[in-house]
Amino acid sequence: MQLVASSAPRRHLRALGFLLAALAVVGSTYIVAALRPTQPAAPAPRPVETGAPIVALEDGGAPVVSLAQIDHSIDAWTRNLDANPKDFLAATNLATLYQGRGRLSYDLTDHERALAAARSALAIEPSHAPARVIEAAILFTLHDFSAAHAAADGLLRADPSQAGALVTRFDAAVELGRIDEARDDLDRLRSVGGAAVRIRAARLASVTGDHDRALAEAILARDAALAEETGDLGFYHYAVGEYARLAGDAIRAREGFAAALAIRDGDVAALIGLARIDAYEGRTDDAIAGLQRATAIAPQPEALALLGDLHTAAGSAGEADKAYDTVRFIERLGDVQAATFDRQLLRFELDHGGAVEDVLDRARASVDARPDASGHDLIAWALYRLGRYEEAAAAIDSARSLGADDARLRFHEGAVRLALGDGAAASALLSEARLLGPALDPIERAEVARLLAS
Repeated sequence: MQLVASSAPRRHLRALGFLLAALAVVGSTYIVAALRPTQPAAPAPRPVETGAPIVALEDGGAPVVSLAQIDHSIDAWTRNLDANPKDFLAATNLATLYQGRGRLSYDLTDHERALAAARSALAIEPSHAPARVIEAAILFTLHDFSAAHAAADGLLRADPSQAGALVTRFDAAVELGRIDEARDDLDRLRSVGGAAVRIRAARLASVTGDHDRALAEAILARDAALAEETGDLGFYHYAVGEYARLAGDAIRAREGFAAALAIRDGDVAALIGLARIDAYEGRTDDAIAGLQRATAIAPQPEALALLGDLHTAAGSAGEADKAYDTVRFIERLGDVQAATFDRQLLRFELDHGGAVEDVLDRARASVDARPDASGHDLIAWALYRLGRYEEAAAAIDSARSLGADDARLRFHEGAVRLALGDGAAASALLSEARLLGPALDPIERAEVARLLAS
């Protein structure tokens, strides 16, 4: 069984001369379905929003190819489907090809086309398992986690041997905050073994607060990928870098991001990760240059916000305003890109003077659809910004109940405890967050320092 990395960043914004990458994420960051052996697979966009790399199991030995090669194959299979509208295999192939294209292009439109092609195949042959797996995976990529979970679960009930569906169900369960269910699915996946399962163990450890274990699992996943000679080794180097960053290990994080970029110099998530390390280490010019490269490829709100913050710190108010204006333009679009990036956009507003009741309402709507720990933390931060500290503390407790514990949550809880008058608890939490260094962005580290000084 071959392995391939998942998706998370996506692309858009022709109106401004570039395309917007949608994530994740997921995180980022971030799931791709099982592919046929004759079909090309492309490197996946990396999840950035959640800092949680994910990969998917694949049942082919497909090579990594270029956009030109994928476009050539799309043209050929489109002609086949036009000639025979009942050719569900051609439609499934097109779904796979558009999915692969989206991983290279960072363009959400490609993933939407992939979903349409998969559903065309299923309209012809509803029981075709490869198309059902791809449909579930693309729904995950588009952040429709409930639909992705339902699609994967339905296929597994019909055919428990579908490893690709099990992978997507696990990933969706994590994003939906169904931690016990995710643990059960991971236990089933362990019988498959390999790099893709190891990286999922890292993901689960990370979202449940065990960042040292997450990093250890990511290193084991990278080593397994080296042994397996997987087609997207760069993803595993990136994963080591990202989990090292979240664990506060700047040295190992830099090594991981640099290794990923050595394999693919346009890897957006690795560029952003390296920029974060540069910013943490005071290499502001290098960080700005890296973010400019990344946002030229796929201008994600989180990366644009970070770029604007660094320009602000460097005294370049005009450049900062350009970055912030682009984030707000994405938000005003209100289409699939804005929906996919909803939490990045909300967090941007909360940290850049945009805390209003509407933002809180949108954060609550996001949690209604996706009740995970990061969503509860987002509600807590909105309530804190609005001065509703008791409610904020309750929302933090909801995040903690899912096992969450990371630098951002400690920072937010510390701020809430300080506002409630518990200086000792606040000092401990804020100090712990600061010790995790690169796990926080510069604007967050600055606020932690101000709170500790107070």
